[in-house]
Amino acid sequence: MEQKTVSQVSSSEKQKRKGPVLRIFTIFFHPNSVVTAMGGAEKRFVETLKFFNKKGNLEITVLESAPSLLADASIVCKTCSLRSSLHGKGWLSTYVSWILWIARASVKSLSLAHVARPSVVFVPNNTLPNLISGYTASRILGLPLCVVTHHIDVPPLRVSGLKNHSIYGCYRSIEYSRPVSLVKTLAFYTMLSLLKKSNTIITVSNFTAEALKQNGVSKTKIHVSGNAIDANLAQNINSQTSKKTYHAIFVGRIAKEKGVFDLLKVWKEIAKVRKDAKLLLVGSGLELPCVKEKIATSGLENNVLLRGSCSDKELHNLLNSSRIFIFPSLFEGWGLAVAEALACGLPVVAYDIPALKEVFGNCKSVFLVPVKNFESMTSTVLDILDAGEEELHELSYCSKTFSRQFNWENVAEKDLEIIRTFENTQ
Repeated sequence: MEQKTVSQVSSSEKQKRKGPVLRIFTIFFHPNSVVTAMGGAEKRFVETLKFFNKKGNLEITVLESAPSLLADASIVCKTCSLRSSLHGKGWLSTYVSWILWIARASVKSLSLAHVARPSVVFVPNNTLPNLISGYTASRILGLPLCVVTHHIDVPPLRVSGLKNHSIYGCYRSIEYSRPVSLVKTLAFYTMLSLLKKSNTIITVSNFTAEALKQNGVSKTKIHVSGNAIDANLAQNINSQTSKKTYHAIFVGRIAKEKGVFDLLKVWKEIAKVRKDAKLLLVGSGLELPCVKEKIATSGLENNVLLRGSCSDKELHNLLNSSRIFIFPSLFEGWGLAVAEALACGLPVVAYDIPALKEVFGNCKSVFLVPVKNFESMTSTVLDILDAGEEELHELSYCSKTFSRQFNWENVAEKDLEIIRTFENTQ
């Protein structure tokens, strides 16, 4: 089923548009809530699109998956939503649904582009449904392709003595089955191949840019733009008095590469020391049934609580009700969840992976521990929980202060400057 919506352009916007108009055609696939809640890539596109709307000489057409994430009144663009024709809760049905959406999107792109007459195809996320659809449209239409790359799965486990440094070996090491590991490995190399064929790549961190270069992507097409958060919303919520209901909170996709099973091992040790220790897991994902089973078999039913996807306001309230943010993720390109936790005044305990070290390594309230070192993570969390009020207040101040440097307007300005290089290509 298709649902098409065309937002109206105000008279003030029309007045801005003097001179050549840059027409941007965007492929914006986002998984349904069973696979994951609205993630960092989706938030980044929505926020930067709001800024784009403030600029003149832009016409943006977006082909996205349904339900739409662009219903905000401040977003002015032409949109067309395509629903997935298959719904399931397993890896196989998820990949099949993505393939079907890619096929439909590739066909729909032609009719939309015929009307929009774009100068560039813009892909705000480097997942395969976005990349394949965007690449297909750019080649058929003879247009340049600009891709925002958030992260690629560079194995971080080599620092903990893993002998097999291959991407397949890395997936197997975090206990994905052989079939899933093979499919994810194939997806990785397909993504890499398409990125090499794109005209321009915008990355969110220097680490992601360097990872692309090391995997054969030409450095001349890579630009680092950064990432940001809506710090104002978090600050407004923080101004209210909130009871600390949870000792710790995790926010992210419920998946092995996000370290959720590592976190359960850590929390089992913490619960031995603090019998009443409460951990809140916020997110959704295909591994959720396995996580529920692990909680039960580990005897953590009274110590670990689950919360599905939620709005930004609800998320910030949950963060504000927690003492520590724990993030044992293995693959990250920037770490938006960490930045949001800092904006809410939380100290952060995370694995010492390159992207997090680059972005947050200088923050005194972010504690990075060696990857897969459960003992170090456990002791770090316990030390923070045992800290006095004065020390906790100082950590909170450091977190909030550090987070204020992340600004969506600065990120969007850089993105738009890069995209505008294609202004006269048509």
